[in-house]
Amino acid sequence: MKELSKISVFTGILILVSYCLMEVFKFSFVHPAIYQILGFLWFLYTSIHITHLLVAKNPNIESAILPLVGLGLRFLVSLFTVMIYLIKFPENSALFVLNFMAAYLIYVVFEITALLSNLRRNSSQDQNT
Repeated sequence: MKELSKISVFTGILILVSYCLMEVFKFSFVHPAIYQILGFLWFLYTSIHITHLLVAKNPNIESAILPLVGLGLRFLVSLFTVMIYLIKFPENSALFVLNFMAAYLIYVVFEITALLSNLRRNSSQDQNT
């Protein structure tokens, strides 16, 4: 559950930065739906993470492949969500796609950083035993 609190704090920081960029500095490159984008990515990350925790308890499933499955599933769900949004709301589509992809990449970098820190900790424990 420590990862869920990290992603929640991280999302809060991104929302604060987005608010500052939109309202304080009046930058026009932030899409008005940035809060929905960040909320969607937070929900997607947490739901896949909770599913990962539940599936990892099953001893018959190879746990090393689960992060890759989660990453691929997150990418496909994000892609379909962007396509549906663009069909429903075609105005300002380039800005929406740029903002969504930037937020998605930020979340992926955060996930990989967290995953690598867990792998380093696990590998150092394996070497000590």
